[in-house]
Amino acid sequence: MLHGLRHGREARTVRRLEDLLQTQSQRTAEDQKTINREVSYFQDHREHLQYQPMEKAGTPMGSGAVESLGKQLQGRLRGCGQFWTRDELTSLLRLAVLVKNNDYSHLWN
Repeated sequence: MLHGLRHGREARTVRRLEDLLQTQSQRTAEDQKTINREVSYFQDHREHLQYQPMEKAGTPMGSGAVESLGKQLQGRLRGCGQFWTRDELTSLLRLAVLVKNNDYSHLWN
């Protein structure tokens, strides 16, 4: 199924998942609940399954880069004795993003 998602067969992949809903005979109620939840997720997010155009545009696949940045920022902004209001934290995050993006011209203007 993952191969189908990565190679432009999103609709087919969702249909195969929907077919799982029809064959319930040998599943526990808990397994069926899990399948229902997952199929519903894919049905509700069809428009987000367009991996080929995103890959061609150079969009990173997965959340690793975002998670890594979150960890780095937490390490810098959540040290011992550091307390920030929401406004202060928002300002610091803006500065951190400008520095990470090498947008130094916006720092001084």
